[in-house]
Amino acid sequence: MSGMVVTGLGLASSLDDVVTACAAARAGINRARELAAFGAIDDDVVEVVPIAGHSCHPLTEGFQGDARRIRLGTAALGNLLAYSALQPEELSRTALFLNVGSSFLSRVGESSAGFPEGAPLESGPSSSLADALCQFGGLPIPQALRFVLRDDHHGVATVLHDACELLRRRVVERCLIGGIESFLERKTLEMLAHLRLLKTVGNPVGFMPGEAAAFFSLERAAPARQRGARIEAELVTTALSNEEMHRFSGPSHGRGLAAAMGNALEAIRDSHSGPVLVLHNLNGDPWRAMEWGTALVRLADWEMLREPRAWFPPLSFGETGAATGPLAVCMAVRAFARHYAGSPHALIAMSSYAGSKGALVLRDPRWDGLQKR
Repeated sequence: MSGMVVTGLGLASSLDDVVTACAAARAGINRARELAAFGAIDDDVVEVVPIAGHSCHPLTEGFQGDARRIRLGTAALGNLLAYSALQPEELSRTALFLNVGSSFLSRVGESSAGFPEGAPLESGPSSSLADALCQFGGLPIPQALRFVLRDDHHGVATVLHDACELLRRRVVERCLIGGIESFLERKTLEMLAHLRLLKTVGNPVGFMPGEAAAFFSLERAAPARQRGARIEAELVTTALSNEEMHRFSGPSHGRGLAAAMGNALEAIRDSHSGPVLVLHNLNGDPWRAMEWGTALVRLADWEMLREPRAWFPPLSFGETGAATGPLAVCMAVRAFARHYAGSPHALIAMSSYAGSKGALVLRDPRWDGLQKR
């Protein structure tokens, strides 16, 4: 996948826009707060105690469903346009790839006990969400170039494969790639609590729910440089894998995640020495922690992973589902731009609960020049 570069970033999160949020995350800052609309019973005091989450207050206050996601998405896309100095009229030959999350957890929740018949969970964002984002964001992206993917965390690797194909064939000049997710809807929180995925007073090893929209723009390197674009990362490769075990079928042995990470690292085996910056969606769930730990054991022979710098976006932003992959890209690219990545390469590894895993490698285009200083 050589020849593809990241030329813009956009984020709407509990920590604000992409520059502010990534700086705050690096400093270990978060804005977790009590969610007054939902709580769990504390057995010690026999009363309902609000859970903590990472909301994009006040951006999403008072909005639900697709309206909430439109608020997140338009804010993030506006942030991307400002970051990359793109004007809306320049987007006529641009594709939009949007990941909105799968229905895996909803299906598990609906099929398990605890939900009365006739009260189904929300079906999730509709495929018209991309159209709404273009309409409200004033983006003249042709309808034929708006693509919606219903994948989870690993979806960023899937999308990159398709986007690179369009760019290689010169069908488009650039691709806007992103994800939107909110785990703060009441019905969603009820389902997550029932599945014992949420961090509550009675389940301290769950995750904190969050919400975010994250986007980045991808272009071919030559025309991007020709127009003087802001180039802060090069896409090296992507990798996908699957394993039979999912979140509710038994403990993960890390095979799928290790395969995705190892396959991605193969692309830089001969050109890189020393540790890489690793970003993974470890979120407080013991199942994912087991997967992460066993994957590292399987990859113990890789010198690049013996003492890696590891960052976990959910620590700062909460669980953001389909938005986590693009959010991790934003964090890695900002680390390159501000020279604190500590490595010329970033490995982004994403685990989805249904069994799919994705990984990608980014390279800092300024690294060689920095080393010569």
